[in-house]
Amino acid sequence: MAVRSEEEIEKFCDLLRHAEGYALLRNSNVALNLSRGGDADLLVKNFQSFTQNMLKTMGPPSMMMHRAYVDSIFWSWGHVDMLPALEWRGARYLPNQLVWQMVRRNNYGFLEVDLVHQAVICWFSSLIWGGFFKERYKEEILNAVQSRQDDFQNALEYAVGSHLAQCLIELANNGRLEDSVVFVHPLRRALWWRAFWRSPSSTFAGWLRFWRAELELRLRPPVLWISTLGLDGSGKSSVLNELTTRLGRGQSFVGLRIKHWRPGLIAKDNSTNPIVAPHEKSPRGLLASLAKLGFLLTDWIMGYWFSLVHLRAKGFLLAFDRHYMDLLVDPRRYRYGAPLWVARLVGALIPKPDLFILLDLPAEEARSRKREVPLNEARRLRQRYLDLTQSLPNAHVVNAARPLDEVVAEVEEIILTALQKRTTARMCNAGLL
Repeated sequence: MAVRSEEEIEKFCDLLRHAEGYALLRNSNVALNLSRGGDADLLVKNFQSFTQNMLKTMGPPSMMMHRAYVDSIFWSWGHVDMLPALEWRGARYLPNQLVWQMVRRNNYGFLEVDLVHQAVICWFSSLIWGGFFKERYKEEILNAVQSRQDDFQNALEYAVGSHLAQCLIELANNGRLEDSVVFVHPLRRALWWRAFWRSPSSTFAGWLRFWRAELELRLRPPVLWISTLGLDGSGKSSVLNELTTRLGRGQSFVGLRIKHWRPGLIAKDNSTNPIVAPHEKSPRGLLASLAKLGFLLTDWIMGYWFSLVHLRAKGFLLAFDRHYMDLLVDPRRYRYGAPLWVARLVGALIPKPDLFILLDLPAEEARSRKREVPLNEARRLRQRYLDLTQSLPNAHVVNAARPLDEVVAEVEEIILTALQKRTTARMCNAGLL
């Protein structure tokens, strides 16, 4: 896999050496940055044509995320960010025409923006967007200030005005770039309003595009949400932990976040602790069970739209160990004592994953690993899980009686295949493939 990644990275670098209509924004050594898990940040003149050319060479990606200010395309060997302009929520902080006029080819054969513009981008990308200072770019920014302070100050004045520009220059001259975080809010206000007064209509239109794209990311997330189901002893936790290592940052999406059964926004979910005897306690009464359903529904609706949806919009794959649907299979585990049809009715309102993955194995095998449930009950539950997957259009059954690495490899393939299928369909709709 490592050799394959090196080959793909070199192919991408060769593409950049012969391409036009782009400019590298930072990290001049593209191969080194990609090999250590970074990305390639490019300013592009024509997103459509540049992307189509890139896809012809590199092949279909695993995922693509569209934002108003950047399009991120992910492959297994790394990802590329393509920006149409240097802006924050529709407000341009560096003039595109000047940036393109000063583009030069660097020692590695790549087109890149001017040293001063690189330094401003390195400083503002984390400061304005994230509200923090990225230490790894400190030396690069200081070099630009020391070698071309007048040009650097002019670029800052264009972006945020003379007063704040002078404050930032003083911090740079004193080597205290990290203290610039105290100016985050004034910098954002100054940057946006200066851009607005330079070009009111385009800045306001850019602001609207930004929020529309953010809403679209939440309504139609590019990355998947999966949930694993199965008997105690089927290896759900082990599989998800292994996926965290295999599907980490720098591959097919930003990262992976593991949750257990429910979002836990209203109250912390304590069910992640080992359950020794899931059927030991008696079911709740009717009213208590209905109240519990109301709590679960509220936690799921609020938890999804106030928390989970934002993680998905950032490119994180969500992986749940169990899901609300688990209650329909094993109501006794959750001490549910009301009619099951009520739980099904509530379940119709619960947000559901893109993929359900049932880790299936014989009840005897599951009980040899964990003995919490009697054998006859384990057999009954296994059949109910299988029946449930038959009713779900997006469910996959994986043989969990095999060695862990084989199970994880199959689950990984299911996830990446589904993710690439979704991405390919969306890129075809956009005319990119």
